[in-house]
Amino acid sequence: MTVRSLPFIALADIAVWIGFGGILAGTLTTWCRDHPGDGCVGKRSLVQDVLAIRADVGPCNVPKYNFDICNNQLQDQKKKGIKVLANVPSKGVAQFDNIPPACMNLAVVLSGSCTGTGPRPTPCGSACMKYTGMSDKQLRQLSSYLQK
Repeated sequence: MTVRSLPFIALADIAVWIGFGGILAGTLTTWCRDHPGDGCVGKRSLVQDVLAIRADVGPCNVPKYNFDICNNQLQDQKKKGIKVLANVPSKGVAQFDNIPPACMNLAVVLSGSCTGTGPRPTPCGSACMKYTGMSDKQLRQLSSYLQK
């Protein structure tokens, strides 16, 4: 045997392993088809699940799960006795303290602006957001959402 024949031996080994992989995958696919359950996710069901998640969007095309996380964090804070505090130092300006992280990520959307025009949120701490240029209606909406 010469050194030049070694790559062909390696290729033969690879072909054998690919064959074993095909046999195993076929067996697993057949078993999952015959025994559907949580451990076996079909290709079609996975695609449908992904499409359902993508279709589940909230305001400004932000996925609803972001709002769900924000709501969950607000409820968790409430159970611990931590409230979101609102302060209105002047007309059109509002500052909210104790905002959960997921809600901080939604600062622009929660102000009612999808394009960035309108109320301008500015972080004033890790759990604090100050809004400028708010109408009374926007202030009421944001306050009612954050102080549920």
